Amino acid sequence: MTKLWTLLVAGALSLALAVKPGEPLPDFLLLDPKGQPVTPATMPKPAVIVFWASWCTVCKAEFPRLHRVAEETGVPFYVISREPRDTREVVLEYMKAYPRFIPLLASDRDRPHEVAARFKVLGQPWTFVVDREGKVVALFAGRAGREALLDALLLAGADLP
Repeated sequence: MTKLWTLLVAGALSLALAVKPGEPLPDFLLLDPKGQPVTPATMPKPAVIVFWASWCTVCKAEFPRLHRVAEETGVPFYVISREPRDTREVVLEYMKAYPRFIPLLASDRDRPHEVAARFKVLGQPWTFVVDREGKVVALFAGRAGREALLDALLLAGADLP
């Protein structure tokens, strides 16, 4: 019972620490695969930001579902590896299977894992849905259910088909 209680408290605490609905995105400057800078101000919105890691088994299971939502809705899905060992090459190779995702890579100013720390992300996958004003409207720690994600996108102002 103690182990379960510790996990529940840790999970609740991690959600309590993360960027919350209603809060603006933390500042960052990362690069898209073409080398163009991406910041919260330059991102088309509404948008989805997913923190992941190449070794994460839950991410591997979740990405096909998330990718289908990205394809169906046309909403930009930015993916940021929170694993410091995920090099540019590793990320780009992994993302070949998910062409609708926009991987964000290290810039001279910021590293992806540093951005994850600013979002106070403690695991992966963590999914943030962002509205037109750049505020978080929903976050999912772990798997994001399809219907909940679509509801969050509607809340963010997405024009869904």
